[in-house]
Amino acid sequence: MLKKILSMMCLVLILTGCHKEYPGGYIPYINEMGPGEIECNSFYHYIRVRDGLNKSGLQRYDLITEKDQDIYAVSDPHKQEISSFYGDDNVVYFVVTTHEKGSDESSFYCYDLKSDTCENLLTSEEYLYVCMDSFANKVLLIAHTQDYYIENRILQEIDPSNVVRSSIGYHECIVRQVDANGTLIEISKEFNGSEFTYKVADATGVITALSDCGGEEAGLSDYFTIEGDKVIGIVQITKEGMYGIIPCNYIRGGELKKEVLVSLDYKTGESEILYDSKNNTIRIIGYSNGKAYLYKKDKVIRRNLSDGSEEEIYSLSYDGNGQLSFNWIGSKLIIFDEDNQQVVANIQT
Repeated sequence: MLKKILSMMCLVLILTGCHKEYPGGYIPYINEMGPGEIECNSFYHYIRVRDGLNKSGLQRYDLITEKDQDIYAVSDPHKQEISSFYGDDNVVYFVVTTHEKGSDESSFYCYDLKSDTCENLLTSEEYLYVCMDSFANKVLLIAHTQDYYIENRILQEIDPSNVVRSSIGYHECIVRQVDANGTLIEISKEFNGSEFTYKVADATGVITALSDCGGEEAGLSDYFTIEGDKVIGIVQITKEGMYGIIPCNYIRGGELKKEVLVSLDYKTGESEILYDSKNNTIRIIGYSNGKAYLYKKDKVIRRNLSDGSEEEIYSLSYDGNGQLSFNWIGSKLIIFDEDNQQVVANIQT
């Protein structure tokens, strides 16, 4: 399962919420954008070990057998947690952080699914975070002073300035995408700013389709993809951010105005709104090839943007009360209860 590439600010904001209908609770959110083209049958997720910290264990959910497999449980669930992970069908990398008064220690592990072995690759007093660098197609370990690519369980030092990743903060968000030719596209938004802007090489401009959306307090998340000469993505129009931009997984129902699917031609600067939810009762949970995926009234809907026709592809009958996340693994959509830490739907789209 691919983990999103986020900034260090956003990485420490993985918070959970309340009720799936969110009257005063936190709304469902996208954890992995899609659908995509990868082939993987593994979805990794946190579990709570005994009465310990919320992320004190790690499991693998098999998309074929629909069963969970225990990967790792910390030895001291009151002081230790798994702070990040990235895995596929062969191996999973993860970081275990031990919290002590005045200092923390992070250990970076590799678990081999075929041999059922676990190896410690690095221990550091620095904060460590592992993810997939989707642009380089390599596993990336981020540290305070040195970043690494991981190949065959070997840590290779790299220059952090050569790593392309988005920067998601309280007061400014910059989403970065790279096209097939290596062109870097940046989309930016400042808290209380009136405009969403873009930058391609030395050219900058305003995304005019978003100029009148009322998004002064809104930010951006890594909900974008490149399709031809266009960057297409989901923008949440929020309000009442007390300390700045609200993280995507920490938005209450009353703080969300609506969501829009926007398209930017990064060569001409032209932009348009492909879909507007109009209110906060509909989630835009994915996009691919002219089709938007929506979540409304416990149903997953595929909408053809060319003619506006809609097709129901799944009806969720889950009665739990946890905050839901949407996780795309290739063409499969995993709906996960983040509070109760269980898969509630495995959908082939």
